[in-house]
Order: sequence, then structure tokens, then C-alpha cells
Amino acid sequence: MTHPALDDAVLAEARRVHEAASHDLDVVLADLETWVNTDTPGGDISALDRFAAELGHLVEGHGLHPELVPAGERGLYLHASLEGAGTARVALLCHHDTVFPHGTAAARPFHRDAACCYGPGVADMKGGLAVAVHAARLLALGPRPFARLELVSVPDEESRPTAPETIDRLDGFDAVLCLECGRPDGEIVSARKGAMWFRVEAAGHPAHAGVEPDVGRNAIHALATEAIRLLGLHHARVGLTLQLTSITGGEGLNTVPSRASLTGDMRAIMAADLDWAIAEVAAFARHDGVELTVEDLGGPPAYERTPDVAALAEAAILIGGALGHVFGEALTGGVSDGSWTAAHGLPTLDGLGPVGGLDHGPNEYVETATIPTRCGVVAGLVAAVDAGLLRGAR
Repeated sequence: MTHPALDDAVLAEARRVHEAASHDLDVVLADLETWVNTDTPGGDISALDRFAAELGHLVEGHGLHPELVPAGERGLYLHASLEGAGTARVALLCHHDTVFPHGTAAARPFHRDAACCYGPGVADMKGGLAVAVHAARLLALGPRPFARLELVSVPDEESRPTAPETIDRLDGFDAVLCLECGRPDGEIVSARKGAMWFRVEAAGHPAHAGVEPDVGRNAIHALATEAIRLLGLHHARVGLTLQLTSITGGEGLNTVPSRASLTGDMRAIMAADLDWAIAEVAAFARHDGVELTVEDLGGPPAYERTPDVAALAEAAILIGGALGHVFGEALTGGVSDGSWTAAHGLPTLDGLGPVGGLDHGPNEYVETATIPTRCGVVAGLVAAVDAGLLRGAR
């Protein structure tokens, strides 16, 4: 170990939790199976609230103190805390909503083979939830190297374009460990692109397309011209991507269209590049008689690899290596609530859930053997933060 915070006590706690999770793997997988076989589609508040309540009851049995926090139309957020003997406050950030509609779990329920577990939401992110819950359970049975450990599970990560409703409850925390799944080659996530979703509207003037074609002001023509211009932003800067995701318009086959709309998905590694591209989207040319406007539909900010993030990532890799779980770190274009906590000023490391992939598809999976090792890595990181890991990064 190269950092004084990664001492024998940190490694001992990582190994203890790893070994206990390995011994209890059937218990962990039983919870995972129950959760995967419970449909929790985004937007179904009653299903999501039931799941949050059941999860709160479960973790209360493990010694945590659950609180279900109302968030208006978003449903209940679960915050479950555990007090310890240390000085650090660390959050384990999860979500329990999935992209799959009711009936998906019945159609293709949880199953496993010699290497992997499968089922809707097993990677995104009920596998991560299993790691968080059982890492917390096992940390509660040891020396508790933290002042406060808080497990957070939100009901709306998949559909929400803004920060988690209860993010202010984490103000002053020393670190946030986000349990989205590890990349397919095992990497944790130390940077994510920021995203902006937008809509461009064009408003022209209708007319008969055959009798008075030049009287009308064609919104589709104007918008198509702008769409071609916007395509030039794709890869205009390193890591910047832009995809047009929908285009609609018109009133009928024989009418000069007075309205048209497109939507787009733009992502960038650096916040400054995203800001530049957002301004470029709105730099419309002049189109006679057609007015163009852009609407910001939200999106998470860039999650950049700061010194704190680098320290957490390097510690996770070293702890993993000590457990025989070798992995690196990665930048990804996908977004998560870790992007929001990082932008909120909270040192955040992501991708700490089990190694997996093919999210949102019929073959979504996690590697079973990585569940206990990720529990050990999470426990080791909590202990390392308590031992002063991030004080050395600042």
C-alpha cells in the first residue's frame, strides 16, 4: 500500500467483509433474486414506494435506521443510516427503479449459471443495491470505521433529468460511493460525461402547398437546415457527442408546415465543452418568417476526475488487488446520480456495484463472484476515508 490511509486496519476490514460476504453469498443472492423478480418500473409510484418500504424494513433488521422521505410525485426516497465509532460520513448511493415495464420479471425472471446472474435490472442496479445493503450489514458487525454510514436508494434515477430530491441531506459528507455496476472488464467509474437533452421548436406559417407554396413559411425546411448544422457539433471537441433523437412536424400532406420540432442528446467530458456546445445549439441562422427556439430539457453535469476522485479510485484499485480482484478505472458516456453528487461538491466514486453489463436489455447480467469482492472494496473504501484518505488528496 502506498498511502498511509491504506494501512493494515483498512485491509483487514476489507478482507473481513469480503470473506463474510463470500460465506453469506446465498443470503445475498436470495435478496437479489427477490428484488429482480419484483417489477419496479420508473414512474409507477405505488410499486416503487412498496419496494422502498420493504427495503427499509429489511435493512432495519440489519441494524440500520431507515427513513422514507417523501419527494412529491417522485415517490419515497430511502435513507438508512448506521452510526459508528469513527469520524467520517460516507454515503452508499443506489436506485431501485428500472426501465422495464410490469410483467418483465414474470416473463424472464432471475436465473443464474456457473458464472453470472441474469434478470431485469440485475446490473442496473439491483446488483449494486445488494452490494450496498450487505456491505452495510457486514460493516455493522465489525469495528464500524465511520461516524455515519448512510445507504440511499432513490426511486427515479432512470427518468429524472435533475439532481436527486434529497441530495442536500448529504451536505458535509466526506465521500459518496455510487453502486452502479462495474464495467464489463471490471473497471470502476472515475469520470462520466455530462449530458444535455434539448428540444428545438420551429414556428412558421401554413399555406396550401399547391396553390400558394410561397406564401407559407416552412418550419420543416428551416429545422432540417438547422439539423444538418447541429450534426457538425458531433466530435467538434474531444469527447463531445451529439445525436438527434427525434424530429416531427407538419399539419398534412398538402400544407406548408407551420411547426416542427426536434430533440437531441449532447454529451461532453468537460463541463466547459458542454457549455460551449449548448451555446452553439442556439446559434440559429436567419430563416425568413420562421422563429426557432431551444428548450433545455435538463441532464446531469460532467463528473470529472478530480484529485479526490483520483484518490478514491486508486484506493479502490489497490484494495481490490489485495482481495484478488484486479480492475482498473474508466470514463463512460453514461450518466448516473454520481454525476449529481460530484457536481454538488461531494467526493464521489462510481461503478462500485458488481461487474456486469448489457443494461436495459434482455441479457443483462452481473458476474456472481464479484459481488462479495465488491462488498470488500466498498468496506475498505469506507475505512480508508475514515483513516484520512481524502485529506491527503486535497
